[in-house]
Amino acid sequence: MKTIAIITAMQSEYDAVHKLYDFHENQNMAIAEAYNKKIILIKSGMGKVNAAVAAVTACQNSADLVITTGLAGGIDSVLEQGDIVLADRVCYHDVWCGEENEKGQVQDLPLYYEAPEDVIKAIKKKAPSFKVGLTVTGDQFVTDKDKLAEIKKDFPEAYATDMESAAIAQTCYLLKVPYLSLRIISDVVGKVGQVEEYLFFREQMPIKASNMVDTVLQAL
Repeated sequence: MKTIAIITAMQSEYDAVHKLYDFHENQNMAIAEAYNKKIILIKSGMGKVNAAVAAVTACQNSADLVITTGLAGGIDSVLEQGDIVLADRVCYHDVWCGEENEKGQVQDLPLYYEAPEDVIKAIKKKAPSFKVGLTVTGDQFVTDKDKLAEIKKDFPEAYATDMESAAIAQTCYLLKVPYLSLRIISDVVGKVGQVEEYLFFREQMPIKASNMVDTVLQAL
């Protein structure tokens, strides 16, 4: 039976997924079975370090695929609140290791961490409305137009920004476990009323989040 680990940052995200299946608690995670898969659910907390620790836990529990899911900020004009971004690759937007490295690249590691192509294709076939593209990660909630311009200058093709995906992807890369980043756009960076939009959507998110995860698990 394939084992899929799902990592969420916030309690509301965790609760939304937890309601999907018959989970039972097991130390610092919850475990269920769905669609002939073993599902491990882990709440990481926000930010790169918390995300990396959760990814290690997932990999140590024999995950065949680690999925990070939750909210993200939209940083492309084609996106609207509620859109779903399936990252075919992720990287950091706030890492700089000197002139011999590209912006966003941790020295001696790839700039981009790529999701499995077959997984992306399977999900896209099941859910053609998902936007497939680049998600970038940094330890900050991006609300400033100048910061948005800086990120888009470095990564013009980026769709979304979050605080966990690249850290989980890097950890999985080091431990040789496939990963996937699946995010709902909670707010569009630079839009008037962005913070209020985020706070409102955060409370409305659970149903859409659970539907998104269920769709992906069916596709896999």
